[in-house]
Amino acid sequence: MSEDFAIRYAPRRVRERGFSRYRLVFQDLNLKKRQHIELAAYNEIWFLVEADSGICVSSDYGEYNYRNKNLSENIHEHADWIIIKNTVNEPQKVRFIQVILEK
Repeated sequence: MSEDFAIRYAPRRVRERGFSRYRLVFQDLNLKKRQHIELAAYNEIWFLVEADSGICVSSDYGEYNYRNKNLSENIHEHADWIIIKNTVNEPQKVRFIQVILEK
């Protein structure tokens, strides 16, 4: 998903989730080898815009992992409980547009 698309798409998803206001934050994460991060992202939407090949992202919305050939699709929108994993033995980067929902 491109950054431009995520920014244009965000207002629609905010309304669909029942919110009227939001704030965008650009997240550029550097994960160490085999590192994983768990995020409580309730009242947030994280749009994946770029990831190195060793990155796996899973959430209540689904999974993004180009190395998993059993996935029928890679999900670029994540929310609620998010797990970001570096599955390789070298540092990896992943970038998101984080949408923080406000009433």
